[in-house]
Amino acid sequence: MKKLRSGLDLKKEIIQNIEKGPLSLRKLERKLNTNNKTILMHIKELEYLGVVTLIKAREKSRNGRPYTIVELTEYGNKLK
Repeated sequence: MKKLRSGLDLKKEIIQNIEKGPLSLRKLERKLNTNNKTILMHIKELEYLGVVTLIKAREKSRNGRPYTIVELTEYGNKLK
């Protein structure tokens, strides 16, 4: 049986993954093996606390669709 991760565990994993550099929501979704709504909910909380920021990109060169990038803020970098 698969062990459920707590919200705090997911937030820690999000921060650990974007420490190396900004990632798109889609890449985070794949790395954390959870759905987009869950990731976005936790990122919104981290954004409210000033740890991360969301950057809306116009479109990907590959498929022309808009996407969102998540990166650590200056405050988020100090928390490492």
